[in-house]
Amino acid sequence: MKKDPVIREFHLTDAVLKQKADEFINLLDRDITEFTDRGYTPAKKTEFTNARNAVDNFPSDEQLEAIKIDLTAKKEAARSALEKTMRTILNMAENIFGFGSAKHKEFGASDVTRQSDSELVRNAKIMSVTAAKYLTNLASEGLTAAKITTLTTQKDTLDLAIDAQAKGISDRDVATEDRTEILNVLYRLLIKYAGIGQDIFYETDEAKYNDYVIYDTPSGLPEVVAPPAV
Repeated sequence: MKKDPVIREFHLTDAVLKQKADEFINLLDRDITEFTDRGYTPAKKTEFTNARNAVDNFPSDEQLEAIKIDLTAKKEAARSALEKTMRTILNMAENIFGFGSAKHKEFGASDVTRQSDSELVRNAKIMSVTAAKYLTNLASEGLTAAKITTLTTQKDTLDLAIDAQAKGISDRDVATEDRTEILNVLYRLLIKYAGIGQDIFYETDEAKYNDYVIYDTPSGLPEVVAPPAV
């Protein structure tokens, strides 16, 4: 069964949520007498603090995106280097065997720029074998064993870079869901203690009541939208 996507349960930015958690931890220490009466214990403070720290220590979305961008850039650089070498060898084969000849076609498709990453890697593998086969024929065009080795190395580099990019994208997606779950845990605790704080100081201490307001709504809690009438 396909897992449902994890969605944010709040409308605050990550930074504001973290800031509110910091504030509430201090507020609960300030109002410890009242909150102890409502079941707030050292263990629950540790739970709240750990939830705040988990958010603080988890990589941000911006950091995760930067990793993905870096892996993509490395993959594109590897592809560009391989394409250049392949075009050069194709040109050598064209000069000796003629464009579109049977032997020229042995080197693989000539439109390397239009090929997908996986197709390019497969074509480079074909080309390396063919280039070795016709090394003597293309020596006059500058083909050497070292250049064939370069082709093979560049092909392997791109192949690894493709895998690394795919893993980076997958890791980012998983990490984004994990971060959302961690943020939701902290938010639930924040809402819980906001509600308790407002209940404690309702009509007894307006300033302290307002300390526990999170949203700009009459209740200070998330606005509940009624479902549409059927």
